[in-house]
Amino acid sequence: MIVYFTASVSGKKDLNEQYKAIIDALKSEGNEVISEHVLKVSPTDLKTETEEDRISHNKQLSKWLNKADIIVAEVSSPSVSVGYEIALALDKNKPVLALHHASSPPPALVGEKSEKFLLSSYDLEELKNTIQVSFDYLLDQVDTRFNFFISPKHQNYLDWISQNRKIPRSVFLRRLIEQHMEENEEYRE
Repeated sequence: MIVYFTASVSGKKDLNEQYKAIIDALKSEGNEVISEHVLKVSPTDLKTETEEDRISHNKQLSKWLNKADIIVAEVSSPSVSVGYEIALALDKNKPVLALHHASSPPPALVGEKSEKFLLSSYDLEELKNTIQVSFDYLLDQVDTRFNFFISPKHQNYLDWISQNRKIPRSVFLRRLIEQHMEENEEYRE
């Protein structure tokens, strides 16, 4: 999966370890992480950018967002730019995981009600698990929602599959449907 990572450049002073840990956790799960520029740019660099540099950066940002499957933003340090990137991503119908390290979430993001937006706290010890659970939730939101009723027996089986095979119920059901689609010659014609 292609992940666009963003965070406050000025927040690097206090949160650089967290930024690197998030990127490392994303990569360790086989994701391609784009936009690591946050680690390479300093606040001084931003102050010396020309208007042409900023226009070029905004075009690149748009390309990265279009290419990404999901956006991960570290939002512990306030940033207008990161808020702008989150808004652009949601406008492009991209799922957004906003991670905050502090015990209280950023007030400006608490009220966001999009199904494609998830605000989650994390600590470094549980970071991989937090990301995995959040991705499972968000990626399930990307697909078309289809609700149907099942018996308790079916529910128990799906819960058992989820716990024992470590896959979300929706992933298991999608795999069954895809398998049936492959086997159904009438459908493939």
